Amino acid sequence: MADRLPPGPYRTLTGPGDIAVPFYVIPFDKRGLCTGPETRRHLLDRLRAERYSDVFVFSHGWNNDWKTAIQRYEGFIGGYMRMRRDRALPAPDGYKPLLVGIFWPSTALVFGESERGPDIAAAGAPEAADEAVAEERREIEELAEQLDDRQAADLYALTQKEKLTEEEARRLAEIVADFYRGGADDELGVETAVTAEDLLEIWKQAPAEEDDLAAFVAGGPGPGTAGALSALDPRNIVRTLTVHQMKDRAGRVGATGVHELVRDMLAAGDARLHLIGHSYGGKVVLSAISAGPLPRKVRSVLLLQPAVSHLAFAERVPEANRPGGYRAALDRVENPILSTYSSHDFPLTKVFHLSVRRKDDLGEARIAAASGAPPSKFAALGGFGPRGAGERLIDVLDAPNRYALEGGRLFGIDGSRTIGGHGDISNESTWWALYNLASR
Repeated sequence: MADRLPPGPYRTLTGPGDIAVPFYVIPFDKRGLCTGPETRRHLLDRLRAERYSDVFVFSHGWNNDWKTAIQRYEGFIGGYMRMRRDRALPAPDGYKPLLVGIFWPSTALVFGESERGPDIAAAGAPEAADEAVAEERREIEELAEQLDDRQAADLYALTQKEKLTEEEARRLAEIVADFYRGGADDELGVETAVTAEDLLEIWKQAPAEEDDLAAFVAGGPGPGTAGALSALDPRNIVRTLTVHQMKDRAGRVGATGVHELVRDMLAAGDARLHLIGHSYGGKVVLSAISAGPLPRKVRSVLLLQPAVSHLAFAERVPEANRPGGYRAALDRVENPILSTYSSHDFPLTKVFHLSVRRKDDLGEARIAAASGAPPSKFAALGGFGPRGAGERLIDVLDAPNRYALEGGRLFGIDGSRTIGGHGDISNESTWWALYNLASR
């Protein structure tokens, strides 16, 4: 991160035709409060003073520190600009873009190598071991901040053990049960309260249900993998807890600070506003749109491997008898919403629904997975595409083949041909999808 966040653009990039493109980065804390208010004010003043045609807002996913988030944003933006230049893709009349990157604290969870930063030391190196210990302590301390002193002391004691007895695991479940309550409520409208016994059953059965869960909680295959973990290894349990922690944080940041920013940008001028969210960044974006009224419609939304429920847009959610939590977004976006999904996204096809479910979903997950359908009501949008929302599921297209988006409000784009993993979302097919929206 720079020594000081500038009150103006973080950088100025050069776009097609050598146009200067200001790139702002607006940071938020875990409560959703903007930690760069002068930068935010400068952005809004600029939108009021100058006639920008298009504003592109990007939100990163989990485990992105400042450096990684900036690299991801600039990599995607640079690729998009190169594609437009190399293919001589025309811009609308009066095209004058401005770029905004959202930064939110998301580093308490690693979902495999594709979500790690770019400079991870090799397995067994002292630097890798030091970072693993530091990351584990950060995760546990963040969880303890939400507990009273006695619960926090027990959490510290239990999570330092190599392996928990069943009674110790039950005590840990009693301490952390509140973390699971309501975790999917904003997306599904389904009460997700669980008991300590429910949690204990989930923790005991998870590895037997999905062998790859062991690799997931260890950080994924590749450098830094710790090997298979016992079901009652506290490291396994802490990783499961942080899935909820980051999921809830993404929703909170989106529904508060980012919602207010989107609202104020829409009110500051008449530029077309395009929102792009990856992974839990998709939850940030959707929460920002759905949290309350907006002065006018957002122009477009592109969700890249979003880590939200596949029923988030549904007309009716099973058990809830009400719409999915993000269905309102369909009426607040002018163009259709595009959402990629891929069979190669290991976290979102194999793991996500195992971590954000209730005891009652264990049997359902086993049965549904065999058919290739979403394995539970908590299955990820980025793993299986949207369902129950009048959606259309289509294959990813390459330039210059344009998407036929007439008559639809929500499109699931099967990106299995070009998206090789959860973090593999900056390539010509995703840039082309954004161009289709932005130029429509």
